[in-house]
Parts: sequence; C-alpha cells; structure tokens
Amino acid sequence: MVHKTSRRWGLLLLALVLCATAAMYLIRGDLLTIQQLEGKSFGSATSSDVVEAEAIEARLLAVGLHPTGLLSDLGVDDHMARLANKEVSSDILMQYADAIEALSERSMSQGQPLPPSLWDVTTKALQESGWTVYSLTMALASKDGEIHVDMLSNSYGAYLQTRPNALEGALSLLPLARAYVEALPEQARAERAAYAQTDGEATLLIWQALMSGTSRHNPLTHTPLWSHGYVGHFSVPHIHQYATGKGALQSDVWGVGGFNEMFVGVDSNNNQVEHLGISALLQGVAGVPGALLNAIEALEVMVDHENPIAANADRALNRVVQEILVPKVEDNPTEITEALRAALQ
Repeated sequence: MVHKTSRRWGLLLLALVLCATAAMYLIRGDLLTIQQLEGKSFGSATSSDVVEAEAIEARLLAVGLHPTGLLSDLGVDDHMARLANKEVSSDILMQYADAIEALSERSMSQGQPLPPSLWDVTTKALQESGWTVYSLTMALASKDGEIHVDMLSNSYGAYLQTRPNALEGALSLLPLARAYVEALPEQARAERAAYAQTDGEATLLIWQALMSGTSRHNPLTHTPLWSHGYVGHFSVPHIHQYATGKGALQSDVWGVGGFNEMFVGVDSNNNQVEHLGISALLQGVAGVPGALLNAIEALEVMVDHENPIAANADRALNRVVQEILVPKVEDNPTEITEALRAALQ
C-alpha cells in the first residue's frame, strides 16, 4: 500500500511539473490572438435626433433583430432603452440597422445568409477592445469588412452542407481558413506575425476559432494561455445557435460523426472537434509537445477521475495532430485535409 501511494504521488508530481512546463511554452511572449479590426469612433449625434422612436423600432425589427433578445443578443428593447436614456442617438441606430441589412445582403450573396442577431451581441472583450456593438457592425458592413463576413458565411455554409458528419465539417473549414489568411491585406498579415509567424500557423489559429472560438486558461495560474477576444464569438457553433435561436453546447452543435471510434472511445467524449482544434493550436502554433498534452490527459484521469478510455481517444487524436498535421502545416490545405481524413475517419 505504501509503495502504491508513493507511486501515485510521484506520478501526480510529475504531471504537475509537466503542466508547469507546458504553461511556460504557452505563455512565452505575446498571447495568441486573432487579428482584429481596428476600432473606430462613432460619436453620439445630437443635432438630428428627430426620427420618431416608433420608426426606429420598426426599422430594427425589419432588419431581423429580436424584440427582446433570444440568446445573449441585446434585442430591440435594449436599443430603445438606450435611445430613451440618450446613451445612443437615433442616427446611430438607423445606421446600425442599415449595417445589419447590408451584412444580411452580403452574406446572402455568398450563398449562406447569416442571422442578424449574430451582430447584436456585446461582450466585455468587445468593450475592452474599444468597440461598441454599433461601431463593430458598421465596420463589418464596410468594404474592409467584406473579407471577414465572406469567411463567416462560407464557413457556416460548409458546416450546414456536411452535417451531421462532424469530421467533414471541421475539415471543410481548413481550406477556408487558409484562403482567408492569404487574402488578408498586407498590413494585417504583418500585424498577426506577433502571434502566428507563418501562413500555416495563422491558418490553425483561424481554423480553431471557426470550429469553437474557445479560449483557454492556465490550470495552475488561471491566467489566459490564449484568447481570441471578441472574435471568439464569431465561431460556427455560435452562428448556428443564433441561426436556430437555440442555445446549445458546442459538442451538441458538432457531434462526433465521421470520427473513427478510436478517436472517440465513449459516448460522453463528444467534443472531439473542439479537441482537434485546441490540440492543433497548442502543438502547431504554441509549440507545446504532444507528450505534454498526453501527460495532462493522464493527470485528468488520475486526479479528476476522467474516463481512461476517453483519455486514450484524446491521446490518439493528439498523435494525429503531432505526426500528420504539424509536419504538413505549411502544405497545400487540400493535401492536409486529405491526410487528416485518411487518419481520422
């Protein structure tokens, strides 16, 4: 009994050391973020606040905003309350409605309209970045914002076309992420170099954001390992929630269809798309060795009593990322998806 107890604590200590080492890999330098649009100032107009409140309310409803907010979207009632409290002007609200209408038309022209309520969401990260829900929506509706809207529309369309095959859906986003990275203006490509040094690394950053938008915190210090900021809201699972008006877990939106059983293990291990994206980002961008990720899996089994079968499936997924994705990260994205498909299905 003493021998087993000592061995257990020895493994726990080893795992903690590995976690700390992983944290050093992850927090070196700047945090990983996605290149974001530059905030613009939209002052509150006062001279032309002559539009009747009823007309503004009707306009906001006409472009598709929910009367009260169905999920975490603000809803028309919130905007009208802001207008009444002089927190926003009638001009800004009408420009906001015009922008939402333009975004709907732009995404429809791409073949997959995006839900108007997707734009009607404010978060702490948005505010900390110097945006308001109004200024961001107007920026996205501008000529400079087209590239971002097109990517979201194409990505959501790809998801819908491949349902319920989660693997095919996830893989379909990889070439779209690369095309987006390569189409970014030169200034944006230069700015993102602080977080992703190559097109391949930037592709993984965007790919993971589209699949889940998940940010992560160091389990020891509880500080961010990486954060997508407000951009994390614009992920395929979030788009689908606003399109359907139903809150859902990412695992429910994606499922595990298409993955070979060895990469799932048990029914409860249903977040494999999210796991694929996180493992790709950690190993392919942050440079975390796969062995460290696998050690964390062992820690979760030992300390958190996670299912060992599920842990084995996650380790198998980590190995595919390590042996197939990371070495090919700068290759043609179609070749990468073919290699991943052959390994994972």
